[in-house]
Amino acid sequence: MTAVETLQPAIIYLGAGLAAALASRAVRLSPIVGYLVAGVVIGPSGFGLVQNNETSRFLADLGVVFLLFDIGLHFSLREISTRRDDMIGLAPLQIILCGGAFASIGVAFGFPWPVAALVGVSLALSSTAVVARILSDRNQPGCPMGRSATAVLVAQDIVAIFLLTFAASLGGDPNMLGMEALIVLGKAVLALAFAILAGRFVVRPLFESLAATGNRETFTVVALFIVLAASAATARADLSLTLGAFLAGMAVSDTAYRHVVQNEVKPFAGLLLGLFFMSVGMGVNLPAMAAIWPAVLLTALVIVILKTVVVFAAARLNGWALPGATQLGFLLSQGSEFTLVVVGIASISGAMPGNWAGVITAAVAVTLVAAPIWTSLGLHIAKMLAENARTIATDAADAAEEEHVLIFGMTPEARLAADALRDHQIPYVAVEADPERFVSAASDGYTIVFGEAKDARLMESVGATRVRAIVLGASGFTAPQTATTADGKPPPRFVAVTTGAERVRQAGMGHRSHLAHAEPRGVELVTDLLTELGVEQKAIAAWIAGELERRGLIDKKHEEDEPEVA
Repeated sequence: MTAVETLQPAIIYLGAGLAAALASRAVRLSPIVGYLVAGVVIGPSGFGLVQNNETSRFLADLGVVFLLFDIGLHFSLREISTRRDDMIGLAPLQIILCGGAFASIGVAFGFPWPVAALVGVSLALSSTAVVARILSDRNQPGCPMGRSATAVLVAQDIVAIFLLTFAASLGGDPNMLGMEALIVLGKAVLALAFAILAGRFVVRPLFESLAATGNRETFTVVALFIVLAASAATARADLSLTLGAFLAGMAVSDTAYRHVVQNEVKPFAGLLLGLFFMSVGMGVNLPAMAAIWPAVLLTALVIVILKTVVVFAAARLNGWALPGATQLGFLLSQGSEFTLVVVGIASISGAMPGNWAGVITAAVAVTLVAAPIWTSLGLHIAKMLAENARTIATDAADAAEEEHVLIFGMTPEARLAADALRDHQIPYVAVEADPERFVSAASDGYTIVFGEAKDARLMESVGATRVRAIVLGASGFTAPQTATTADGKPPPRFVAVTTGAERVRQAGMGHRSHLAHAEPRGVELVTDLLTELGVEQKAIAAWIAGELERRGLIDKKHEEDEPEVA
């Protein structure tokens, strides 16, 4: 084989991947869909430009490894504690209900029960890449709906790790599957404990030593070494490559150099993950698919509708109001990239009857394509429901029974305050008289009622005599003068202002006014509010860091704060 013949497949893969990424961005689709289509085009069912051989499959597996490493980098035990209602309540309920429903359908169509369970649970998961893109495009990562969606995705990612680990061990004696699952779980728990200890006592000192050398290239080398070595170690322990990659990312996430490592590894991860999705597309048999396209569309429709209904029901059972639960259900209704990974495992696809592996792969791709349209429909329905429900909601009534914070006017600064209060388990009720702001906040999941501060009966219903603090979203909003704390004293009042003169005027009225200088807008007000409510400074700083990362503002801050790595 000549040098040109050796390089030709690599050139085709890179060219197809580049074209897929550019085309997807141009039509505002997930790049995953573009890579799948590119794989079909260059594969045996298309122009037959390359073959799906052992080398390409190995590189594709590395793409999944780096995907799980990136997920590990964003994972922390503090996240579980902060979002425990969503990660321990909403997410497990949604996964159990959806997974059980899909697994039952699989068994009814002749799937072996272990395969039906694996595929069913994988279909219960949603696409992290697609949901994150939709939330970012709509500027919703920080709202309650966006936060809960992100927490559910994190919980789903954790489930996916163990799902892939178990899927990799499938293929032995069916009577021993229960014992194998317990053995796999035990090994995984030990690996998790080792990763936590390694992150604190090995990885952190190692990166501190590397930073002292001032050689940035060593970070790339060490990061790649950690990923591959951890993956090889878990594979040697009869676990999956992906579990090791996730644990490696988790170990690195406990260091101050997480963002440096993430930036260094990102090009490798993006390239190899694109190759994985192209390899999935190359496995699609177009002539066979042309004959069963009705089954593909029907399967995609079942996936989307079933998940929308189940996520909506799970959110309602967890105390969500009707508009927020509706939007959350539509948002998490698409299939997941992990389903493509599971179905791509030879032992899984080979155990499926007929051409179901191809049908499910194509159906998941259809749900990814349709996700932006479907979620837009959900947002429209949620806003319609919010418009028709301008009465005190159940969650607002519950919050009003306790000592809480009253927020008037859901401006961006007020929304940030509500986010902070919710994350610190401090009850609040927002009051909004502007119809557009009310509908937007209600559909995004905030605890809000429609009305004005001068409505005495409304103020009584929202507990204006049991207020810990009052937040005014802007200087033009007012709060009732009759509002008091539980012991009859005037509550502290915090207000967001836009000019220095307004700040002086509000201060003269006894208000604690804050002029926004930093991002996210209102962080100064939130810091003062949380301090007044007794939250520790360390917890406040950690919350602000999380907000910066969630809103995509962390990179600039870390360029200033992280130790210099030349």
